[in-house]
Amino acid sequence: MACVASLGLHTPCALPYCITEQLLSDPPPPNSFTWTTGLPHEELLVTEDAVIWSQGGVIRRVFRYDQEKEAVIQAVLVWFPSDDPLDATSGTQNASGDEDGEGGGYVTGGSEGNKRKPDWGDDIKAKKRVSTWSTKTRSYATQLGSFPKAHTGSGGAGGIGGVGTAADDGDDTEDESRTGRARALIVFLKTQAFVYFLSGTMHVMHLPFEVQRAIPAPHGLILQRKHVQSPPPPMFLTGNSFAVRPPITPKDLPSLFTLTDPLSEPGLVMTTTNTPCTEELMFISPSSELDAEQQDAPFGKTPASNPEVIFAVTYDSGRSQITVWQVRYVPQDKPVNTQRRTPSTSGTLSRRRSSFGPGTGATTPVAGPGSVASTATLSAKPGRDSFGGSDISSLNVLGEDFDTVGGRRSSRRVSSMMARADLSGNHDAGQRFSDVSGSLGASFGGPPAPQNTMILDDQPVDELLSELNMGSLGIGMDDLGSYDGEGQSGMEKSSRVFTLRDPPSVAAATVTGKESPGKKVVLFVMNRDERSLTQLTFNIQVHSAVPKGYSRRSSAKFGAGAVTMGYTPVLADSQKRIDVLDAIKIQDSGAQKVLLLTDDGKFILYSPWGCSMEIILPPTLARWNPNVIGENGSRRGSRKKDFARTLSTTPDTYRRLEYSEPGGRLTVVDGDGVGHRISITLSPRENATKSCLESLRVILGGSAGALAGEGIYAAWMAVSKWMLATSDPEASLLPQDPKGTPPADEWKAFVVTLFLLAVPVLPEPKPQSRRKSAFVRSTSMVAEREWEELASHEGDWGSAPEYLRNTPWKWMIEEQDAKQSSLAAKGKGSLSAATSEGRLTNKFITDCISHARQFLKSPMGEAQKEFFDKQGNMEEIRRTGLAVALVALQLLREEWKLDIAMEGASRRLCPVLRQVATWLGWARWVEEYMLEDVEMVGWAYDDSRITVVDVPQEPFSPPDIYEWLMSCLRGTSTSPFMVLQDIVAPSGPPPSSSQSSQRPRNPFSPPPAPPAPPAQKPVFARLTPKTRTITALYTTIATPGATEVDIVEKMVDLKVSLASLQRLPEGVGVRLREAIARCQEQPPTIWGVPALDLVGRKDLRMLIEPTKGRREAGNQGKIAPSHEATRDVHMICGSTFDTDIIGSYDPMAEHDRQAVSRLLFKDDRRLFEAAKLLQSSKPAHAKCFPQPHWTEQETLESYKEIAGRVAMRTLAVPAGRGLFHFSARIPLLTERFPVLGFNLNCIIRPANTTVAAEKNLFIEEKVSWAFFHAGVAAGVSISREAKEIDTSWIVFNKPPDLTNRHGGFLLGLGLNGHLKNIAKWHAYNYLTPKHPMVSIGLLLGMSASFLGTMDSTITRLLSVHVTRLLPPGSADLNVAPLTQTAGIMGIGLLYANTQHRRMSEIMLSEIEYVEEQDSCVPSDTLRDEGYRLAAGFALGFINLGFGVDLRGLHDMRLVERLLAIAVGPKKVSIVHILDKATAGATIALALIYMKTNDESVASKIDVPETAHLLDYVRPDIFLLRTVAKNLIMWDKIEGSFHWIRENLRPFHRDRYMMTTIKDMESEDLPFYNIIAGLCFSIALKYAGTSNEAIRDILIHYLDQFIRLCSLPASNYDQNLAKATIRNCQDLLALSAATVMAGTGDVVVFRRLRRLHGRVDTDVPYGSHLAAHLAMGVIFLGNGSFTFGTTNLAIASLLCAFYPLFPTTPLDNKSHLQALRHLWVLAVENRCIIPRDVETMRPTQIPITITLKDGQEIQRVAPCLLPDLKTVASVTTTSPAHWTVVLDFLNSEGHRLGFERSQSIFVHRRSAHASQSTVFQAALQALDDIENLKAPLEWLGSLSAFAGLDKAEKALIIREGERGGGECVDERLELEYALRSADNRGRLRGVAAVAARKEGEGGLWISDETAENLRAGVWVNGGG
Repeated sequence: MACVASLGLHTPCALPYCITEQLLSDPPPPNSFTWTTGLPHEELLVTEDAVIWSQGGVIRRVFRYDQEKEAVIQAVLVWFPSDDPLDATSGTQNASGDEDGEGGGYVTGGSEGNKRKPDWGDDIKAKKRVSTWSTKTRSYATQLGSFPKAHTGSGGAGGIGGVGTAADDGDDTEDESRTGRARALIVFLKTQAFVYFLSGTMHVMHLPFEVQRAIPAPHGLILQRKHVQSPPPPMFLTGNSFAVRPPITPKDLPSLFTLTDPLSEPGLVMTTTNTPCTEELMFISPSSELDAEQQDAPFGKTPASNPEVIFAVTYDSGRSQITVWQVRYVPQDKPVNTQRRTPSTSGTLSRRRSSFGPGTGATTPVAGPGSVASTATLSAKPGRDSFGGSDISSLNVLGEDFDTVGGRRSSRRVSSMMARADLSGNHDAGQRFSDVSGSLGASFGGPPAPQNTMILDDQPVDELLSELNMGSLGIGMDDLGSYDGEGQSGMEKSSRVFTLRDPPSVAAATVTGKESPGKKVVLFVMNRDERSLTQLTFNIQVHSAVPKGYSRRSSAKFGAGAVTMGYTPVLADSQKRIDVLDAIKIQDSGAQKVLLLTDDGKFILYSPWGCSMEIILPPTLARWNPNVIGENGSRRGSRKKDFARTLSTTPDTYRRLEYSEPGGRLTVVDGDGVGHRISITLSPRENATKSCLESLRVILGGSAGALAGEGIYAAWMAVSKWMLATSDPEASLLPQDPKGTPPADEWKAFVVTLFLLAVPVLPEPKPQSRRKSAFVRSTSMVAEREWEELASHEGDWGSAPEYLRNTPWKWMIEEQDAKQSSLAAKGKGSLSAATSEGRLTNKFITDCISHARQFLKSPMGEAQKEFFDKQGNMEEIRRTGLAVALVALQLLREEWKLDIAMEGASRRLCPVLRQVATWLGWARWVEEYMLEDVEMVGWAYDDSRITVVDVPQEPFSPPDIYEWLMSCLRGTSTSPFMVLQDIVAPSGPPPSSSQSSQRPRNPFSPPPAPPAPPAQKPVFARLTPKTRTITALYTTIATPGATEVDIVEKMVDLKVSLASLQRLPEGVGVRLREAIARCQEQPPTIWGVPALDLVGRKDLRMLIEPTKGRREAGNQGKIAPSHEATRDVHMICGSTFDTDIIGSYDPMAEHDRQAVSRLLFKDDRRLFEAAKLLQSSKPAHAKCFPQPHWTEQETLESYKEIAGRVAMRTLAVPAGRGLFHFSARIPLLTERFPVLGFNLNCIIRPANTTVAAEKNLFIEEKVSWAFFHAGVAAGVSISREAKEIDTSWIVFNKPPDLTNRHGGFLLGLGLNGHLKNIAKWHAYNYLTPKHPMVSIGLLLGMSASFLGTMDSTITRLLSVHVTRLLPPGSADLNVAPLTQTAGIMGIGLLYANTQHRRMSEIMLSEIEYVEEQDSCVPSDTLRDEGYRLAAGFALGFINLGFGVDLRGLHDMRLVERLLAIAVGPKKVSIVHILDKATAGATIALALIYMKTNDESVASKIDVPETAHLLDYVRPDIFLLRTVAKNLIMWDKIEGSFHWIRENLRPFHRDRYMMTTIKDMESEDLPFYNIIAGLCFSIALKYAGTSNEAIRDILIHYLDQFIRLCSLPASNYDQNLAKATIRNCQDLLALSAATVMAGTGDVVVFRRLRRLHGRVDTDVPYGSHLAAHLAMGVIFLGNGSFTFGTTNLAIASLLCAFYPLFPTTPLDNKSHLQALRHLWVLAVENRCIIPRDVETMRPTQIPITITLKDGQEIQRVAPCLLPDLKTVASVTTTSPAHWTVVLDFLNSEGHRLGFERSQSIFVHRRSAHASQSTVFQAALQALDDIENLKAPLEWLGSLSAFAGLDKAEKALIIREGERGGGECVDERLELEYALRSADNRGRLRGVAAVAARKEGEGGLWISDETAENLRAGVWVNGGG
């Protein structure tokens, strides 16, 4: 409205700080600092050695560069492309981020720039982005902090059909790979530049040249090189003669470079002639000129249909001319090995290597090594692509190092050291583009460059080096024309260049043909020295053919997409004005104008498409500084009027304009050089006024031309200025709000502007004589008149304010109605007279008409009238303009009807439209408006008609969106709803006036398909986004066969959100809500996150994104408080010294696991019992009943003996504890992780005597492996999901002296994959002391972490610990044999499933190695049975399951050699050696041929067929051969007694049940081993299946072995048999536990508790170890994990549960004890955990598991699922929760989400939606209220809720805070609208609900409610 407000003086807000800190003197000299502005209220102050960044008048960061010893040249804020997903924020531009409504790139939800700290978000907090800059750089590397983020996602997500969805139907697709922008501050010094990013990341760049100036560009920035005259070459006084190259003049050197990423090299800016640009850059477009919607297309991924148009202006001082260029970023191939700027997780300082040395360019003579002069232009090779494909989006790639590959490479001398340093980032050079220029011609480019090459150096160098000298993103420039600068120098200082985009009215006129096609951009060049303003108008044309000047070859070269679709700026007009002192562009809420300061001191608002308007600055300008904070904390700008006058001044002259910002703010500099900040309001602040004005502007522009549209906009500004001047002449003296005038005045100015179209052709009003009263007015009469004026003023939409309709003020309306009735009854006049006398009358309309007449008579009105008269079509505007405006505003009003927040604006517009319709004589429109609201009679109207001109007759009835929506619901819609474009460019027939009275359709025939909505141009569509969205949705609803799923999917396509649905009227949104409610029960499993969010299924969304949406509240997941005491004081005090409870790990990490475990085992205390049995830090208990004849000494000796046996059992506990606590804890990174020790004390019952075991028997050297197992148990207890388990934390936990526990701890970390992060040199530090346990743990752990990767570093690490892997003749490394055994097994893990031939050969040779008999050489102690067994396992792991496809191993005769060792005859001389290899060969065969079902190999490895041959095989080998045979014949394994009997030899089958065996004999050893082998095979086949039938079979044999083991042994033969039976018993215990892994099965647990209780003298350490392993297996991970049956899992279980157990803690002869923990590789997380989506706490819920074979299993979750390969889907069946379906068969997202979190998220239904009958719903509601003890239950007794049932009341009380009661709210709103019946729009909404078909309701609005509403509509006549 061109209202000017003085904002005070404009000085840098950081200037007082600089003076205080002595950075500047007081007063500072004008040339001692520079300052610039960026985003609104943002400043950069640059001194010689400091840069200060301020926002909102507050200093945010100070950067000091004293230590650099270089002056600061410039500081600039730029946007860099970013691949960080956090920078690609989706959402609308923040319209309220700053006070101007411009947004300015701020993130929605609060401006980043207005926050004191960065808003990192939840994900960023987890990454701990903390500055880690070193101390020495602290003076200049202060963290920058919070820069505002940019985002380029499409708008409209927050509202229906937002800005981003208004373009056209093709623009609704969302870019999946959205790329964002990251803002950075770059500070340039002479030789280096500092880059500070928002994330805290800092980079230091060495500059290859001195920068004269840096200019922000659309992608990064442009660097202007400072040219320094090089000194003359040195004169050589020797006898040799040298050809001295002539010096290169500065004008021949490249001047402009582009930098798109701080990690990439600067790229050249090339011109059309394929030469570097040597001119000075004056201006470059900050963004694409096509980008009217503030980057509609995602940044860096501009589609081919919307490429960039960028202007640049350069100045050539030599020729004194200005050149305008079109700029295009040349796309480049993506390098193979690029150095990318990855998203930073902490503030880091990185000094980037550059191929240019620091300081080169300014100091290097001529063209020395590394100088920029060597980056000469290279010509393009014919036929080689210089552009990418058709997708121009490839131009913006982060961190690319591009090479220059030409047809003939130039010979350049480059620094070899510098070039070699960057070789790592430049591979695949053959696929680079020829150069970064790309010749661009008249349209999109010119013909290819000529084949000439500049040779700067004579000495050629390596071609590879020649590719490294220049690389980055280049810019090509098209010459658009040159303009004479008339010899002026220093143009960049004395000139200003800016662009002005065409307003919406021009775009509308282009659509209707009133303007030439194409977008218009005006380029202004202001020359202050010449006092001239040059105006260049460009018409951006679209061409779809090959432009002129292209050849076929160049067409192929530049890519089809770049040529077939292009935008070419064409100069359409040029003007020059020579009386301009200065000019600047100002913008305010989308309005752009040029402010001119003329020679005579006038300020003129100028627009190329509208009239000019002179604005007058306030006579006195404020002198205070708004940035200075007062003593009371308030800004001095907010002073009172009197104080403002004392601090004001009246400048005599003004010299220039500066520092323009969005919001209409700029600085005017007076003759004394003082800057005054002013604000010019160009656009309304209120949304309703702005929408009306924009609609009028666009529609008049489309109907009468752009000048008409801009004229009406200028008229509004003039009217606003005139009204402000007439109402308060001194208003300009006040410190006004920069937001402008109040909304009421803006609206009134718009109405006056609208009436200007009609007032000139209306008859003059008759003067009315004012009747004087003969009586003196009483006080009551005066008070009543004042009340009427107050009520009329506040009633912006009627004759009285809204609050008068409320209950407390209803008496006033009743009193007025009674007065009106009494007047009518007395007959004092007609009804109209009574109405006018008895009711308040709003005279707003008549006042606006009077103002319009007065304005036309004012000088400003005369100027506006002259402007319209000059257009030549004023008669056409007067004839049709008012009618067109009426229809447009009516459509806008229908748009407002779809937004409940605009109801007041809609009512306010209604009387205005009624007045316009009256003037036009459209009687039906007048009648419709009068029926809209009961208050329409309370307005004063002008009843005259336009008769001077021939206005259009009434064309059709007013478009009614409600009528159209109801016709869609009834199936009678025949035409699309009218849109704005139809007014000026009809796309279909207008709505018929008899639309509502059409012939009814036959109900038995299918409804006709509704017509498709018309395609609108963006300029029209963006004005009515909700209408476009709702009509598209209801068209889908009316489509025959459309389902609720189709409707919801359409809503997702249109980006409809729940927030936008809440703003819809109830009648419109109910049908959409109904579709959502129907899809909410079971949405399709293929839906993505947007659809699931729309239907409110947060539980299903978290299946796809389990890590998002979780609330990390501190009280989350805690048990509800209860008054029942769970622990007494003794338990609390007793747990004080419990290290398990107060260990150094996060207690909340195990809290969730415990909550799940309580639900898994909620019926008993089995879990706590197992935990008690598996703890070793508390004294154990044992029973000993002293005999009467024992002496005290004998009793004590007995106690000590029992304590010793119990201590041996305690040493075997940690292996089981590791299984029990597997992956349960997350360590605190600041604390050492505890490794529990052993408490070897024993409490003897019943004497309660504590006896300690003899310490000399249990010193750590004698029980070292027990401590190793304790360390492994601690390591595997660390969760696999624990983060930051890196080198520093591992070394932090390293003890001063290496211990056995730490060795086990390393193995545990490696098994869980945490050793991947350890630094390799730390591994060498661990291995150097050659501690056996630490070496074993580290080698196996790192091999497990790098499983199957063949990592070369780990291979070298293992090789030096295995003698066989060393070269022949190597020195003895003195490595322990057990370490070498671990190294051999580590090779197997590292090369698992690789079929590596070399490693296979080594393992096979180690198995069959036979040493030469030499009495002088000691016997081989290395290759014992354990070593060879490890080699067998390694060979099996390398070739796991590849028996039928040995590939390159056939010539090794692998099978024959292994069979010869396993089952073949052996020489007597070496049988004692090869007997050690039998187990290893058998295991190797079993693993290689696992699951191959190869009968030939299986038959050879099987046990002998006759009883006689059994005597020639070691008994324990029978077990291995049985297992090997069955692993090979995997598919034939059956879990039945019959299968066991059939797999026994005939002479053993009669005893297969073992119930008849009464005695122990050594002859039965083969039978026992074979039975154990068969049971172990069954256990491996059914591992983790929880099959109770299989369990019962194994339990039967376990009971039999326990029975036999309890028999007394009286001789050696029986003792031998008992040892084998005990070994089989231990294996059977492990087998039964393996089948029931993770289930906590009580049947198995009972047997294991019995085995745990053994303290007999003949029970060895290995038997206890097996029992506790089995106990840990059945409670694996507290019941959250189980075992899998993959090849790797079976091999790992076979290795971990190898059926030969150690006899003592130091026994490793048969099997290395460290391998007992490889069960970790077989663990699978298949525990499905239901979690409440609101609290994230685990809960119990019934589920149905559907297998792929169709079988259904009913279980209660949490539970273990079957093998996921066999599961098709998992469905929840709880009636109290929404149904959730995990569709593993069809949804990849469900499967991946479950693998990440193993959780299924459930959402509790409301009582309203959970039951099918009213009784059941009421019952659940009562139950909910009883459980919740709801304190707000009394609310249900209020009269407002009297009509609600129990379920609906529960919705309000229980679900209200989560939005669950919205359906009840809408029902109450509909009923209120029906009762009040004062607004037809609300009644139409009720009618729309009642118009639904049968069977369409029941979920959101019940059928009963719909029937009641339908009856009410019929009664009130609203249908």
